[in-house]
Amino acid sequence: MLSLKSQYGLKAVVSLAAKYGKGPLQAREIAITQEVPVRYLELLLSQLRRARLVEATRGKNGGYILAKEPSQISVWDVVMAFEGQIIFSQLKDGDKTAGNGSLAFIWKEAEKKVVDYLTSIKIADIQEAVKSGKEMYFI
Repeated sequence: MLSLKSQYGLKAVVSLAAKYGKGPLQAREIAITQEVPVRYLELLLSQLRRARLVEATRGKNGGYILAKEPSQISVWDVVMAFEGQIIFSQLKDGDKTAGNGSLAFIWKEAEKKVVDYLTSIKIADIQEAVKSGKEMYFI
């Protein structure tokens, strides 16, 4: 399960994508539209900045912008900024603690599928789905 950080962070990135190329967006604006506490959002934006997904500008007309085009940022990139590498199991190949032989291959394959799936979804895809009012289904 993804943390609230990842969920709110993804909302912030989608908000920034909607304004991509039109100048910075202030944290307060994102917080209001996405119903996220502004102080918490500022912490999340700071993590996104450290992950080089977001850039910040100071001053009267400052705010946040995406560091890359929305088509170049995946959901996995955002999740990685908050969660790090997701590991479903600490089991190693050949570990006999799981019973008859190792079951680590199951968890490794599940992890690979999740990573592949989240990598395949770009922020531009989400932005398009939000604009059209359609839910996204990826297979």
